[in-house]
Amino acid sequence: MDLLFKIGSVVALLAGLIFVHELGHFIVAKLLDVKVLRFSIGFGARIAGFTWGETEYRLSALPLGGYVKMAGEDPTQPVLPEDQGRSFLEQAPWKRLAIAFAGPAANLIFPFAVYLALGLAQNGLLVPGPVIGTVAPGSPAAVAGLRPGDRVESVQGPGEGPRPVRYFSDLRELVSPRPGEPLTFSIRRGEARLQLTISPAREEDVNPVETRPIGVIGVTPVYASALAAPAPGLSSPLEPLDLVTRVDGREVRHAGELEAALAAAACAPVALEVRRGLGKARSPVSLTGVPTCVTGGGPAILPADPSTSAYVSRVDPGTPAAAAGVGRGDRLVSVAGKPIRAGRDLNAVAREFVPGRPVAVGLADGRTVTLVPTEEQFKDEVTREARSRPVIGFHLEDRAGIDTRALVAEELPLQRGLGELARVSWQQLGEVVRLTVLGIYKIATLQISFKNVGGTLMLFQIASEAAEAGLKVFLFQMALISVNLGLMNLLPIPVLDGGHIVTALIEGATRRRLSLRAREMANWVGLALLLSLMVLAFANDVIRIWG
Repeated sequence: MDLLFKIGSVVALLAGLIFVHELGHFIVAKLLDVKVLRFSIGFGARIAGFTWGETEYRLSALPLGGYVKMAGEDPTQPVLPEDQGRSFLEQAPWKRLAIAFAGPAANLIFPFAVYLALGLAQNGLLVPGPVIGTVAPGSPAAVAGLRPGDRVESVQGPGEGPRPVRYFSDLRELVSPRPGEPLTFSIRRGEARLQLTISPAREEDVNPVETRPIGVIGVTPVYASALAAPAPGLSSPLEPLDLVTRVDGREVRHAGELEAALAAAACAPVALEVRRGLGKARSPVSLTGVPTCVTGGGPAILPADPSTSAYVSRVDPGTPAAAAGVGRGDRLVSVAGKPIRAGRDLNAVAREFVPGRPVAVGLADGRTVTLVPTEEQFKDEVTREARSRPVIGFHLEDRAGIDTRALVAEELPLQRGLGELARVSWQQLGEVVRLTVLGIYKIATLQISFKNVGGTLMLFQIASEAAEAGLKVFLFQMALISVNLGLMNLLPIPVLDGGHIVTALIEGATRRRLSLRAREMANWVGLALLLSLMVLAFANDVIRIWG
């Protein structure tokens, strides 16, 4: 049954995209009064179908493509008397170009419709609002004075008016394309309103196709969890990475509520309910007489969430970290002389860990340990090629077992009008088209290995996994594949739509028809190229799946 479901999902995806593509050709051909003899989903023998008017509509045996057969499309066959003036090759070059372009265009219009439909379906769903949950230590937001609980009302760039922020995603979209630009944030903090100037830091956004700079200010819509640790050197029943759930009987859900409860204690010892252990294996523990202040009035209970600190939660036995004496509860403060304040800082210095090269790691207790990363081999999940990566052996707390949904600072029902959704869908389509074109170019110029290209088996895997994930994921993947199909068909290869477009352009420019011999030779060359690509893609699939 599982196999039938997977096969059905692939057939549905292929049939849907083929129908969209061929429908584009069909509609424009009909509009230009070109006679359409057959509209087929699939190749080969006819399974089912019917004739309506002058066109046969059929389902064929091999569901790996489809076609619209027009009168006079084959230059080696004579045009019947009743088809004179309505055959494909008799048409003006601009008409043939329009018919050829209509298929790929339909494959690009379809994703826009999918994005628009998915956007409409998301209206009413709860999404994070513009309330700040976490501010990363040392980030541009922290330096500017932004705090957890602040509500961002608008963002204004140089030389422009303020742009309202309704959802946290709006904030991300306004900040991301502007690394280094001074932006004015209008903030509501309780009853007060204030303005802060924040210049987003420049970070690299890496995907399989490109690396590009983006702007980040170091905030999330999620509060830090109530993970806590005692101040260094303090005798306390609290242990590093205990998850506080109550303070003197008062429920605590996140770091903000923990801070408020400790402030209310006014340095008096408190009773804590905590969950102790690693991840989902945490168990409840009751603590009494827990000090809240150290001598001099400083805090005795410190935040230990990975978004605001860098406590080690786990060390793998036999790794460089274990050999260097790093243990659970140690707090990182530097790597290779660079400060570490939170988990994101550790990601930023990941390149310092090179197999065989010693790196100094500073800990909060004053120790500096030297780690010598080792190397392990692994197979790339996409190309199945053997690769290597450094092994360090320590891990920061990953919030496993914590209800992160309860940490969201604010949730609002998403409400977007049709005009806004159309704009967002168009932008989304433009970004997918841009990345796809860039990917095709880099594969053609050998900047990306052809081993990343997949064929029928990869399509089977993508479609079946997407179908199992639900209709939304299936439609989203269908839209991505539709863009690829449309753009690949625009390649100037004979037998593809791009080849017909080039032919029409040449004939329009020269005002001369290509000879029958030239057309036949071009078709054979195009067919050979296409079959070679299919064979290589299938070989990649076989290697990827079975090694």
